[in-house]
Amino acid sequence: MDANEEIKKMLTGITGLNFDEIGDEDNLVEDLGVDSLKVIEIATEMEKSFKVKVKDSHLMNIKTVADVSKVLKELLEAKIA
Repeated sequence: MDANEEIKKMLTGITGLNFDEIGDEDNLVEDLGVDSLKVIEIATEMEKSFKVKVKDSHLMNIKTVADVSKVLKELLEAKIA
């Protein structure tokens, strides 16, 4: 399972939606009903699952499911470097 699928799986638990209902370009707030508390929950889950540190500045760039995957990829690449 790639990181994008892991993100979608994580979002199913946070949003209560089915895996197939979550698309890469879905807006977290408008399409998935994610509020500010759930954004923090997403960051916490990313930190626990992938052993990365998500800063507030990263959260400002997260609007879509694809954005979550992009930020995660950047954090994982920085961790390896």
